[in-house]
Amino acid sequence: MRRKLEEALDSIREVDVVGSFRSSKEALEYAEKNTVEFAILDIEMPEINGLDLGKRLREAFPGIVLIYTTVRVDWIADVIRMKADYCMIKPYSRYDIEDAAERAILLSKRQKKHLTAHMFGRFDVFLNGQVLHFKNAKSKELLALCMDRCGGNVSMEEVIDKLWPERAYDEKVKRLYRKAVMNLQGTLREKGITELFQTARGSCHISKEEVECDYYTYLIAPEKNEKMFQGDYLFDYSWGEETLANLMNAY
Repeated sequence: MRRKLEEALDSIREVDVVGSFRSSKEALEYAEKNTVEFAILDIEMPEINGLDLGKRLREAFPGIVLIYTTVRVDWIADVIRMKADYCMIKPYSRYDIEDAAERAILLSKRQKKHLTAHMFGRFDVFLNGQVLHFKNAKSKELLALCMDRCGGNVSMEEVIDKLWPERAYDEKVKRLYRKAVMNLQGTLREKGITELFQTARGSCHISKEEVECDYYTYLIAPEKNEKMFQGDYLFDYSWGEETLANLMNAY
């Protein structure tokens, strides 16, 4: 049945079979070092049962599509309770496998983020594949700085130090900061992007969950994604050299 499953999935263009495992332990060891978007699990598996394995995979990859196979209809209630995406009853046919894969592909596409950012090289943001234009250069740089901090709070003092290093810290430069914040909020709001950029009194940050980013993907698994980083990082902004140095030293 496992070979039949592999053969059927290999024939589907949108599916890349990256692993097939006899035990749940082997599957989990693979997932600890690699990104997994879609898994077909047997409920009755050695070492760790399929339901527990699915829970652990979903903890590591919240957007993963999970499909189960079983010979026992009474297991379906447990599959539903853990909010799996689909269940195939054995013995399944090639048509059943193709149907399950099609469901996984559709679910994966729905879960893909429409907002992407490139930080290796020149900083750019894309909405549905189209470059997002910023009316104000400082508002774009502010977003880049917040993304560089990976969702952590960035204080107004730090923003001013990075974006206007030559200016004294006074009310005039604070107004420039507020203007950049408002321009960034306006640009994003016009495109219906309301959750990415967040502000608080005297600070701001981004929600990492709202954007797909090459830098963030690389940090999760540098060895797997080593081709992403070619020694360039936010080269339009001098303050990005600190992160670049850390990347060069670490990886």
